[in-house]
Amino acid sequence: MIQRFILTIFVFMTATLTNGQVKLKKVAALPDAVYETSGLICYQDKYLITHNDGGHKSEIFVLNLKGELVKKINIDDTKNKDWEDLAQDTEGRLFIGDFGNNNNDREKCRIYILPPGYIDEDKVKPEKITFTYEDQKDYPPKKKDLNYDCEAFFWMNGKLYLLTKCRSKPFTGECRIYELPDKPGKYEAKYKGSVFLCTSGWRLCSVTGADYNPKTNKIAIITYSRLYLLSDFKGDDFWNGSVQLYSLPFIKQREAVCFTAKGRIFLTDEEKKGIGGGNLYEVKLKN
Repeated sequence: MIQRFILTIFVFMTATLTNGQVKLKKVAALPDAVYETSGLICYQDKYLITHNDGGHKSEIFVLNLKGELVKKINIDDTKNKDWEDLAQDTEGRLFIGDFGNNNNDREKCRIYILPPGYIDEDKVKPEKITFTYEDQKDYPPKKKDLNYDCEAFFWMNGKLYLLTKCRSKPFTGECRIYELPDKPGKYEAKYKGSVFLCTSGWRLCSVTGADYNPKTNKIAIITYSRLYLLSDFKGDDFWNGSVQLYSLPFIKQREAVCFTAKGRIFLTDEEKKGIGGGNLYEVKLKN
């Protein structure tokens, strides 16, 4: 375990890291029903799928690419304990990550799996993944080990990859990467290694959303104020490639990012009193 941890850090430290410029184009204000947008995927380059954060109804929202509400879909036999992100595979299945764990004391996390064609339904009963983290022994662990909150994941090549949000005290910026099968069942999430995007505090460095584009083999990762694009890697060796860093304007509660199949990038932010937000944006990149 220790050897794998050190190797992953080394790979990230030797990856090609470059800075780029970014402009956020506001597409629309989100519908009032999408009060706490926390996950985002693009469905067949026609629709955007999002959902609200924990404590809201078990439902997803279908928007067109202009940000207009098309329909709501109820997710049956579930509870939105702390839904944090969405992922999808190349067959059209949707994965809903109910794994928010602010206090690191949650012993069972879940991922709900919607079948292909779910978008045509008004109500869907999902299959379920239930999991724990293979290396978490205490609930909660000591303050220095608060690394079991997850707000970001993506599907790639038959696996689900979870990226944790650092809540350690003092803050270290550690993002732990775990792997799960993409099939229903009960599992232990396997630890792959840890990376440190930065150590400048949780507002800059905590991972809050992610997506993978299988056509371009790129990964997008966001924090409240940054966008990282990972490319030129092989297999699941995400950090042994190119890492492009983009600073986003202002610090906002950004928790959702997605690619279209053609490589466009959308993100959303939550509306917060005093800082604004509650919008859908398209990301315009300039290297």
